[in-house]
Amino acid sequence: MPTFNEPSPRPFLKWVGGKRQLLSKLLEAVDAAVPFDDYHEPFLGGGALFFAMARTGRIKKTSFLTDVNENLISAYMGVRDEIEKVIKTLLEHKRKHSEPYFYELRSRMPRTLANRAARIIYLNKTCYNGLYRENSKGLFNAPFGRYKNPRICDSENLRAVSETLKAAQIYATDFTSVAKNANRGDLVYFDPPYTPISKTADFTNYSRDGFNAAAQVKLAELFSELSRKGVKVILSNSMTESTKTLYKNHFIYEVFANRLVNSKSERRGKVPEALITNFPIDENTLDGAKRVNGRAVNAQTNIGLEKLVAKQWLKDNNYDDVAALIDEITKEWKIKGKNTRRSWWEILAGDSRGNPRTVAGREFPVLRAAQIRQGVPITDSALCRNGREQAPPIRVTRRQR
Repeated sequence: MPTFNEPSPRPFLKWVGGKRQLLSKLLEAVDAAVPFDDYHEPFLGGGALFFAMARTGRIKKTSFLTDVNENLISAYMGVRDEIEKVIKTLLEHKRKHSEPYFYELRSRMPRTLANRAARIIYLNKTCYNGLYRENSKGLFNAPFGRYKNPRICDSENLRAVSETLKAAQIYATDFTSVAKNANRGDLVYFDPPYTPISKTADFTNYSRDGFNAAAQVKLAELFSELSRKGVKVILSNSMTESTKTLYKNHFIYEVFANRLVNSKSERRGKVPEALITNFPIDENTLDGAKRVNGRAVNAQTNIGLEKLVAKQWLKDNNYDDVAALIDEITKEWKIKGKNTRRSWWEILAGDSRGNPRTVAGREFPVLRAAQIRQGVPITDSALCRNGREQAPPIRVTRRQR
């Protein structure tokens, strides 16, 4: 749970699987994805990454915040749209707070948006361990927590959250909707209920719908679909053999986070987790993280991610004809039995002196071979001088260290 001296806006709900422990690493992943357009978070939960991005100016365009849990989304919409009513109701809950009052409020569902939002916040702040849990009917069923002085209404932060959420689109929907909403150049962060590391470590019941093994497979397929579409994707999950198999064709980094939610004390503390992307991250910035794999080859099309990055850069900078010619030449060389493993990027790499390479009478712009091979963002120093061809504007992303 965020500390109260942490800058606003910060999460106003405590949620199982919250990402405060991994925030620094997640923000490094976000920085490696720059530039991006809209931001999408389909498993919103407590929204730790979203709020960290918002308060540090990392979100430049629209955010699409979604979750399958309708009660959760009601809380976000109520805080966004009716914040003063929510605060007024929370202060009333604070005045009446007691164990009998907790169970009375837990047993009923208010009709108005502001009252529903205040109810969720109150129950979340006062229930046992702040553990949100629903039964098969979608009703909140966590027991009363015996806190001496729970902070039921943090008015200052709630108002800051409300102001931040006004620029966001908020919906209650399944995670698969991101396939239609996310466009090329957008950034998606998936934080699903984790794959259990043991038979007793399943914390998927944060909503009545759950999240089983079939859903994990569906999510991995969506990850690859978005990658083919040109969407930048970040995903968190537990570091299991299942996770490594599902995302074996993408970049997987092992990171560590403190986990306190477990019935067995030996399974609390620092545990390895998987940070998965469809683009590389400088491991030096991930504070002790290590890359488990990183071939980044698309399993469906067998096209290297680095090739996709290079071709997309060409298209974004008005070199569509060059991108098309690369395909023609590599196809021709393959027929002739040439070494196509290096043909496409050597065309773009130029000669050993950095001069443009001429193929089929066409002089190509020169990109750094190392950058393209690794699939890292193209920087303003990637295009070599070419006096005979006007260079298009370069969109600076992130310089190589």
